[in-house]
Amino acid sequence: MHSNTGFSAKTLRAAAATAALILGFAGVAQAEESGVSKHYVLPATPENVQWGWYDVNEKPKLTVKSGDTVSIETLSHSLGQIKPGVGMDEIVKLRKGNPGGGPHSITGPIYVEGAEPGDTLEIHILKIVPKADAFNFNIPGKDFPTVGQLASEFPEGFVRYYKLDLAKMQTQFKPGIVIDLKPFPGTFAVGVDPNEPDAKAGPPIKDAKGRTSTLRPWKNGSNMDVNELQAGSILYMPVFQKGGLIWTGDSHCRQGNGEVNLTALECSYKEIEIKPIVRKDLKTEWPWAETKTDWVFMGFDEDLNQAMKIAVDQTVNWLSRQTIVPMSREESYALTSIVGDCRVSQVVDIRKGVHCLIPKSVFVNYKPGAR
Repeated sequence: MHSNTGFSAKTLRAAAATAALILGFAGVAQAEESGVSKHYVLPATPENVQWGWYDVNEKPKLTVKSGDTVSIETLSHSLGQIKPGVGMDEIVKLRKGNPGGGPHSITGPIYVEGAEPGDTLEIHILKIVPKADAFNFNIPGKDFPTVGQLASEFPEGFVRYYKLDLAKMQTQFKPGIVIDLKPFPGTFAVGVDPNEPDAKAGPPIKDAKGRTSTLRPWKNGSNMDVNELQAGSILYMPVFQKGGLIWTGDSHCRQGNGEVNLTALECSYKEIEIKPIVRKDLKTEWPWAETKTDWVFMGFDEDLNQAMKIAVDQTVNWLSRQTIVPMSREESYALTSIVGDCRVSQVVDIRKGVHCLIPKSVFVNYKPGAR
């Protein structure tokens, strides 16, 4: 229904979001209210974005209730300092200038009222609106011999910038090659797991201040690089800290499974709109997700075989507990082998990732929203 002013609710919400960004509100802009739920905007101001580290002592930038929605703005790597015209020398300098931390710019944290350790956050990704610039690079193998799957073969590094056609949701890789955009958050996290194990490879997980690097994916999500997490998907995250504490960044506009040269089509978002729901009735140990077509189960470990084992185990566990069509653990293992599609999420984040998809279509009587 349209008001007699000629403006739709969608238009008004967009205008409110723009006003919040211009004024630099620290996440207190309310754009709409429907029933008891509210909509908020969290702009990527210097106060709201951190570079490469999660700090559970960071003051929440926004407090919301379960079921509220939030439009989050993000920045590209290194607080937006990697942009057209920046060469490889400067990219290397930025990478070395934040030792141990990830390159990611993360907006947050968002505190969700009622979320307690042991709960699950059901996070709906409602909408993603990219900004117009993107890039991809691999850093020099001569300086970073273990970063990237073929680092030794590319000693000098390479960067290319792209202008995105947001009307067509495409970009030109080079004349004759056009890439369709499929944006998703490369990094989506809740507050860190206090029992996260020590690093088996790479720099320490925590710095002297007790902050946790964004480099690695783990049970709290973080640098998952699972390209299924596009608009319309739902992410289920175990809660480790009071309030949940949600961050997102490392925004991608397209990525192949593996992310083999180090980066995706890295971009930033005018808006990624989410709706977090506190689930007291649902327990989960690792992140998992669902899309319109599949359930998606994840595993992360420095050893790719172990990451695969975790992802398969999570898949079998879920199948053996779901009630759409009850089945034994043996049947769950068999179904995973028959229809499961296990993919390498990434091999470049120290902890490698695997995600296994189970198609909803094999459950002939499944109705969306059923559990």
